[in-house]
Amino acid sequence: MRKRVLGTNLRRLREERGLFLEDAAEQLSCHAAKVSRIESGRSGIRQLDLKVLLDLYGVKDPAERDGWLALARESRRQRWWRVLEDQLPQEFLDLVGLEDEVSECRGFQPGIVPGLFQTEAYATAVIQGGIPGPLDDAQKTKVRVRMERQKALTRTDPTPLKVWMILGEAALRQQVGGPGVLREQLLHLVELAQLPNVTLQVLPFTAGACQGGPYPFLIYSFPPPAGLEVVLLENFASHAYLETREDTARLGGAFDHLRAAALSAMESESRIVEIAEGLTES
Repeated sequence: MRKRVLGTNLRRLREERGLFLEDAAEQLSCHAAKVSRIESGRSGIRQLDLKVLLDLYGVKDPAERDGWLALARESRRQRWWRVLEDQLPQEFLDLVGLEDEVSECRGFQPGIVPGLFQTEAYATAVIQGGIPGPLDDAQKTKVRVRMERQKALTRTDPTPLKVWMILGEAALRQQVGGPGVLREQLLHLVELAQLPNVTLQVLPFTAGACQGGPYPFLIYSFPPPAGLEVVLLENFASHAYLETREDTARLGGAFDHLRAAALSAMESESRIVEIAEGLTES
């Protein structure tokens, strides 16, 4: 994912300078196809070559150059989930990689608590899909990875992932795993909402129709120097990543509309506690 981010932004720098692939290739003494592979994220780039391109693209500020060089170094570093490549679907690995790289996540989930916020019992019930019995090895791996992903919320290097999530009221009432599991999950949401990097809002049933419809989405933002956003659309069968500015702007507008229609953070916390207490009585 870092290779994609690095390549996409190198292409942006080149195009802003009005240069062609051949211009960059000439500076690197290579074929234009190599530059194309770098810009598409299919190949990494050496620090020396990156410095040459930064000179060509007019990036002179030392701090900004250091950011680009650090991004290139990180793109070559092996990540903890790579040992699981033969055990998990590629789209799941892509999602884990994305959350490990970005600095901010905004999103809307109308019908289920998102993976970053799930308790182990809730995650187990989701992954079982309503089928009783013990988990198989693949399911156990998914639960373990889901719990590992959540460390992004409390990590120290880099800074914790900043998350602003809007949950549909249905996500708080669907009794995934039964009343006890859901109650534990709701109280966990209240705890997470106390983190300074987590903002949680509830979209109540009374909000009615909202821009974007009842469809879940996530918007991931990369830290400088990338300045890139990626939208994730996820359904039962597949993941789709949207990276154009038109797509990210459209979904960003939908998120702002949902944020305005949702309960405030304080009202949301009260609603979550209210639903949890109702489960206690059942």
